[in-house]
Amino acid sequence: MTINFGARGHDVTWATTPEELARGLAEYGVHNVQLALGRSFPELSGEEAVNPGMGSYFRRVMADRGVDIAVLGCYDNIIHPDPERRESILRKFEAYLRNARHFGAPIVATETGSVNHEGFAYTRDNFTDEAYGQAVKVIRRLVAYGERVGTIVGIEPGINHPIYNLDRVEQLLDDVDSPYLGIVFDPTALLDPQEPIDLAALTTAAFDRFGTHIVAAHVDDYRLVDGTVIRCDLGDGVLPVAQILATIAQRAPHLVVIMEETVNEAIARAVTAYV
Repeated sequence: MTINFGARGHDVTWATTPEELARGLAEYGVHNVQLALGRSFPELSGEEAVNPGMGSYFRRVMADRGVDIAVLGCYDNIIHPDPERRESILRKFEAYLRNARHFGAPIVATETGSVNHEGFAYTRDNFTDEAYGQAVKVIRRLVAYGERVGTIVGIEPGINHPIYNLDRVEQLLDDVDSPYLGIVFDPTALLDPQEPIDLAALTTAAFDRFGTHIVAAHVDDYRLVDGTVIRCDLGDGVLPVAQILATIAQRAPHLVVIMEETVNEAIARAVTAYV
């Protein structure tokens, strides 16, 4: 089984420069990064800071170590209930879309946010048609911009968001019909701790239903502790990792698979265990 592994940049927790990040990723044996500037290099992450030269610099530094910037992470509450805050978030996302090609990144990714003012805490208010409608309106705008600049908008479904299950994903793909809308599929993000499901079966179902729209995958292991999902290094929890990776390898060969919450030397251990 050949897996095209990557890691989130901020899971190389000791890296303080792009050069250190590139070195760490290469030494841990991964050739892709999901780069969230706001997490790894906050001073470089603002709408006005991101520019073509920055993108070219990051691309060159990573390429020197054999690492591709597979995804630019611009995760924020794109349906923030404060209109001014929402507009600021969307303008920043559009700046990332506009500059992504200079980073060599085909995808800029986010979750779909929450109707809550305070973070992404679980609320069933996100499951309403009204919340879904807000998400569709915003995603249409971002995808239209992505079409103009040639960058895919990657949407990650999650139980804390309006795109919270496979049905909503299919509905979104029907309502925003564009090759510039892609799905970043993370089975763990769809886990309701009150109603645990077989995440290997969920992964198979996702590929059956909309596999051609999946542009990247996340794998993050977990344990259930007192009804709460606790993330952990890959292989240290109960996620059926081997089954999920086998499905990905069969259904989408060489799809970028980004490890989440697997940090530092544990990245290398996971590569050795699953490649």
